[in-house]
Amino acid sequence: MFILLLILIFARPFISAIAFPQENLIYSTAMFCGIALWFARKGLPLKDIAPVGWPLAAVFSALCVSFIASADKPLALQELHTNHYVSGMLLFIFAAGLSRAQQSRVISCMLAGALAVSILAIHQYFFGFRRLFDFLMAQGIVDQPSLGYIIQRRVFFPFVTPNTLAGYLAMMIPLALTEKKRFWLIIPLSVAFMMTKSVTALLSMALALLVYLFLKPRMDKKKIICVVALLLAAGAIMFFARTQTTKKHLQPAFSTVVRWHYWKDTLPIIQKSPVTGVGLGNFDLEKWSHYAHNSYLQVWAETGVIGIAAFLYLIALVLRVSLRALKDASDASYGAALIAAHTAFLIHNLIDFTFFLPEVCIFWWLIMGLSISGRKDVQAGAP
Repeated sequence: MFILLLILIFARPFISAIAFPQENLIYSTAMFCGIALWFARKGLPLKDIAPVGWPLAAVFSALCVSFIASADKPLALQELHTNHYVSGMLLFIFAAGLSRAQQSRVISCMLAGALAVSILAIHQYFFGFRRLFDFLMAQGIVDQPSLGYIIQRRVFFPFVTPNTLAGYLAMMIPLALTEKKRFWLIIPLSVAFMMTKSVTALLSMALALLVYLFLKPRMDKKKIICVVALLLAAGAIMFFARTQTTKKHLQPAFSTVVRWHYWKDTLPIIQKSPVTGVGLGNFDLEKWSHYAHNSYLQVWAETGVIGIAAFLYLIALVLRVSLRALKDASDASYGAALIAAHTAFLIHNLIDFTFFLPEVCIFWWLIMGLSISGRKDVQAGAP
């Protein structure tokens, strides 16, 4: 059963919920059944999730309240199942009950998927854009975002946008720091990451790596300065590369302005139902977007103040438990890498919406569970 779950975890980034809704439904059902069978055989790891039991229960309660208050309950139920909420929370509990050896296998599986994704993205950069352009023209499809990605050579495969791919890789790259034997993976993952030309994702990864460096014991301050300088240089290169176009909608400044309008338009939706929210999956900016491009605002809009408070409570407590375990860990680099990956996701969702894309968000739930799981090995004296 563990092997089956590893296969499902590996396959997750290749099934876009937006591009392949039917396949995503099949996948979500398979994952739910797989975890249910795992718990039926192994039991729920209640002791391992005890430190975060109350906030986890609060999140579940907030989701139930939002579902009841939803005007479109079938849509809310679909959001619960086919996106990340049910599978994500179950994977969080699953990861929290794993031994250190099982954790290592899960991380290896996630990184194997990230390596495959990176290879596909690099292939797209060198060979895929011409074929994609020919296909769009042959089908008579004039999709401005896709044409913009082709013009600027911003990779996104197998996801639907470069920012989604970049957000995913920003979370995966710190995981390569969990063990020395995985360090080499930083190179292909970083190459694919740079090819997305996503400035916002670079910012999230830069701050996450700084978190890792500060948490890692005996870290040379000169190395921190060098890393910061390299990341700032990379950000400048990305920004400059994207400004080399006369098309206004491809400029980074245009993207920033659009996000600002999304955020402003989200506030009236929050005010419409501030306590319980408008319901899971019921968020919509009419003709503009189905996402607020700030996951915290959208969670607030969909689940109300009850939901956003519960999620922030869970995140804060997971970080607190992870940092506390880090002080007593024999291998602080391992825990620091998990916290850095967690941080990359949280920061990126201030300006994007990968929280609502199960092909990315599932890994955040897993990483949170793994960071909690590390406590029991520390307490047991395991290496």
